[in-house]
Amino acid sequence: MKFSIIIPSYNQPEFIEQTLKNTVAIKNLSGINGCEVEILLFDSNSKKEVQAIIEKYKHKLDVVEIAKDKGQYDAINKGILKCTGDYWTWLNTDDLLNVEGFFELVKLLKQKPDIDYIYGGINHIDAEGNLLKYYKPYKVSFKRMATHTPGIFQQGSFFRTEFTKKVGFLNTYNCCFDYDYVLRVLQANANMYVCDFLVADFRHHNLSKTGSIIPVFIKEQLTISEKYGRKWFHFLSWFSHLRLIKHKLFPRK
Repeated sequence: MKFSIIIPSYNQPEFIEQTLKNTVAIKNLSGINGCEVEILLFDSNSKKEVQAIIEKYKHKLDVVEIAKDKGQYDAINKGILKCTGDYWTWLNTDDLLNVEGFFELVKLLKQKPDIDYIYGGINHIDAEGNLLKYYKPYKVSFKRMATHTPGIFQQGSFFRTEFTKKVGFLNTYNCCFDYDYVLRVLQANANMYVCDFLVADFRHHNLSKTGSIIPVFIKEQLTISEKYGRKWFHFLSWFSHLRLIKHKLFPRK
């Protein structure tokens, strides 16, 4: 069984080496764990410091493409086009996969190869890699995501390639293309599995999208959820507008 890890990259010199070390370590261990791993990196003409780090690991990567893209979604779509794994995921250059958790997930998929969408728990870590909080996974549903809670477990989510051919590519959102994509996966009646163990680390820091442009996230979530049936009376509607008011009154510095 083969797994594709797509890495969209743009100007994160503080973290990208940790991500590349992490994924290369997984690739090096894949053979003795009965699977194959390919790493596809798409960099949008990052600064020289990042290019030097990429060059250092280039011989360990299966695809390296350095060209200006239209955004993170575009880089991931390039990876979807070129990946050859039975399952694929994307990993941002400030996040990490849990090595033990990844191979537990592999073992599970080898037993149940009809799973279309699988994910597990996520550690939220700070810029230095210290644990902030563990988020225990729960089963998401299309209706709840569209009308109540837009949260997903993106880091460490894997999708079956054959299944996602009918779902297509990520749409052109700045931030919430992952939220939109998971809704489409669920709408297509994916056979979903939730792992009861840690699969990935999500890094919180001041320059991350999540930490720096929350109002953009909220507005995109409203746009997307409306497309999938959210009405004005749903919890997500009024709660999101309250969040927008809060960020307008008390913007993050």
